[in-house]
Amino acid sequence: MGTPPPPQNGTIDVKPSDLFRVSGGFAGQQPMYNQAAKNLLTELQKHPDAGGYGTAAQAFASAYVKVGNRFLEVWAKSVVSIGGAAVGFTTTANNYSKAEAAADPTGKKKAVVQPPPQVIDTVPAYGTVPNLKWGDDDGGDGWLRSILECIPEVLRDAFRPVLKHAFRWGKVADVYPYPHQHYLNDLSKAWRNMTMSLSITESALTGQVSSITQQTNSEWHDAMRQFCSSLWGTTAWGTSTAGYEWKHDSASATTGATHPVMTVLFDTAMKVSDLLYEFAEAAVDLNGKVWDIYMEAVREAVGKIDLSDGVDLGDVKEGAKAAGRFLKGLAKGAAELSLEITLNIDTAAINRVVEAYNTRVNGLVPKLNALMEPLHEAFRSAPTFKSEDARAQAFGARALNDFKPQHHFTVPGVDPDNIYYPMDLANQEGLYGSHPIDKHVGLDDDQLRMRLRDQAGAPAASSFPDLASAQRFTQATLQNDANENRIADWIDSVEKKIQNNPNYDPNKSEIQPPLYMEFPGQTTGRSVSRDDYAADGMNAKVEDKSWAQVRLIYKEGLEPPFIVLTAMPHKGP
Repeated sequence: MGTPPPPQNGTIDVKPSDLFRVSGGFAGQQPMYNQAAKNLLTELQKHPDAGGYGTAAQAFASAYVKVGNRFLEVWAKSVVSIGGAAVGFTTTANNYSKAEAAADPTGKKKAVVQPPPQVIDTVPAYGTVPNLKWGDDDGGDGWLRSILECIPEVLRDAFRPVLKHAFRWGKVADVYPYPHQHYLNDLSKAWRNMTMSLSITESALTGQVSSITQQTNSEWHDAMRQFCSSLWGTTAWGTSTAGYEWKHDSASATTGATHPVMTVLFDTAMKVSDLLYEFAEAAVDLNGKVWDIYMEAVREAVGKIDLSDGVDLGDVKEGAKAAGRFLKGLAKGAAELSLEITLNIDTAAINRVVEAYNTRVNGLVPKLNALMEPLHEAFRSAPTFKSEDARAQAFGARALNDFKPQHHFTVPGVDPDNIYYPMDLANQEGLYGSHPIDKHVGLDDDQLRMRLRDQAGAPAASSFPDLASAQRFTQATLQNDANENRIADWIDSVEKKIQNNPNYDPNKSEIQPPLYMEFPGQTTGRSVSRDDYAADGMNAKVEDKSWAQVRLIYKEGLEPPFIVLTAMPHKGP
């Protein structure tokens, strides 16, 4: 199903049915995207020995396998990111439908819900990229057959043992069997085809989200761009790392659209394809030049044989049986020919060809190794299933409410009338800069460490495991009796300041200190401290926490009159 364009007048009215469609679009892209990685492996497995023998070929093969395996690992994590978003859009549509039905005063409205789409929610294990180095078959028979076809039939049996020794002459032995240029070209094409799968998937997903975005609403449009970039590994604290931009995309971004995980995968596939093609060209050059040198020796040797005595192939075979002596006629000629070929092979020329080949192929290895740093960054940055599930719920919830600057409550199974300060994190995400979901839901341990790496001022980094737990712990903190009293007193004080000072800006007021609540015997989430990161960097310990911290900012005109600027697992006050 194609993505419907926004209406001509630029306004849209997003309904749950639209989110179900977008959810289905994401879910439909995921298996095709996943299959592309499997197809790549299938193509690569057709030519496991394409790289030939030798130190240069093996160095290339070793780097190639490392890059290829990391590429597949990054691809696998991005598969799961897509699945999380697919589920999130259906979840938020269902929540909205249920809340609308529950709020119907007639009780006649029925919630229209759908089951979450069947998606891949755990990182696939694709296996490993086949090594390019040569296997058990050294390919010598094929080389011999090609040479022998250029020799008169009556002489072929005599030449065969000569060539079996000669084709390992000089430094040829260091690189034989040669790399197979046709197979390398096939591998190059297989890698290049991955860029098509990436482009198709990225374009389709962006189109789906665009279809539920009112482009003329700047907040909505920015949120769409942020969501689409987060799907491919951006964060609010992202920087320029490993040659790529990892900060959330926005309409004001000067770097253009940033979808770094996708871009790293795209660039890697292109570069590996190019390097395999260069390897194939080096193989063509090696094969051609060595062939010319051997054929010149063979032609010269054949031209010196005198067959005028009429000795036939039988004499040749008989002569071959005579070990350690020369026979008259052709048998003697064959033995002399054997010596002649050996003496007339231009060993120095062969060695120069092989050395040039090794230099050329060795020069490709650093280019492969240079791909690893961006791949490592992409692997760490690819969002988890839970984080994209939460982000999709947030974007979908705001879209259903037309990104209006107001609170809306659609938390399933909870009646907001029974709560003094009801707060739906999904529906308030992004409102006046609120960010508990984007910065504190579904991040894994490495992503927490990366935040401290990239955001120098952060005292710690923490994450709830999923949106449901973030919602539960945040609402419980707001409902704590002591915290409710603090909130009420804070609101009263702000309102008094408004009355007493017409120039007072209440929207900068933050409750101080933040709200805290401990949940004994429970884990609110994971956290890493600045001190631990300073000591151990990306190996810093990340610990379970049993507290939650909630920060509130006053916002005039809202009900209740504040936003949850952020909420997070915490060590406590």
